[in-house]
Amino acid sequence: MASLPSAPPEVIKHTAPLLFGFLANWWLHGVLCVQTYVYSYNFPDDKRTVKALAYFVFLLETVQTIMTGADTYYWFIEGYGVLERLQESHLTPIDIPLIEAVISLIVQEYFCYRIWTLTRNPWLCIAIGTIAIVQFIGCFWGGMASLVVGKYIVSKVALYLWTIPSAAVDILIAGSMIYLLRRVRDQGSRFSNHALVRVVRLVVETNALTAGVAIGSLTLFLSFPNEIYYVFTSGIIGKLYSNALLVSLNNRIYFRDHPIAATVIVDSEHAVSSDQSPRFAHFSQVHPPTRAKTTDEGFKLRSIPNRMGLGESKGDEASISSGPSNS
Repeated sequence: MASLPSAPPEVIKHTAPLLFGFLANWWLHGVLCVQTYVYSYNFPDDKRTVKALAYFVFLLETVQTIMTGADTYYWFIEGYGVLERLQESHLTPIDIPLIEAVISLIVQEYFCYRIWTLTRNPWLCIAIGTIAIVQFIGCFWGGMASLVVGKYIVSKVALYLWTIPSAAVDILIAGSMIYLLRRVRDQGSRFSNHALVRVVRLVVETNALTAGVAIGSLTLFLSFPNEIYYVFTSGIIGKLYSNALLVSLNNRIYFRDHPIAATVIVDSEHAVSSDQSPRFAHFSQVHPPTRAKTTDEGFKLRSIPNRMGLGESKGDEASISSGPSNS
């Protein structure tokens, strides 16, 4: 049997970013499936709006994953050996820039809402929300331009409006959370530090990752303007945003299992938003996060998830009592 000729280097440069990008995309969708299952299992009583947000993002990402599979079939199976097909974008303008534009806007505005609940700073939230809309317009513009032409036509202006504002929003969100941590540490107590560090670290890490990927896409495009290497990084940004959203929602499991940290940090949040000194209760007895009744001398403090308007999930209230419980 005669050996087949090796693929030309130009073909490898074109197919490698597509194939590796889709493989990474599918792997991240598997991670998203696990995160969605964890969320549905642990927080069945969340507000309908929060559940709708989480499930809508998951559904949209599932559709995007199916479409990338259709692209792979079109190029590498049905069109095997047909080099002309590699020049066609097929469904890529929809499953990468258009769908990712919607997902990134949803997640960035969600984090903007969280910052608002913690800081009550209107100018900061307006800046984050406005820049997020700008990156949505740039991403949507680039996708529509490529969809109309049917080939990999990338407008530099659209790419700049997509990647630069996207990175700027993520950096703003991360910087805001770091600033919040410094303020609460200056005003709070030793009990709140560990819990707040956990929240801030998660937001900073996820937003730093998405900002880095956006900057990486811009760098690849500027460094190799005649290649499509940028497709590898830009093809996974949406999955990173979706996983960041679900991880942020699932992070509340920690505060449900650590009621002292959760309740103290809520008072610290109130102090940050109202510029007052934090109020800390005297903890003589802490009950597990159950639906147990409290005595007349006791009181309830809502944990971080409810402070952020995420609804009353099972076990999201920690019962703090100044005396023995009669439950």
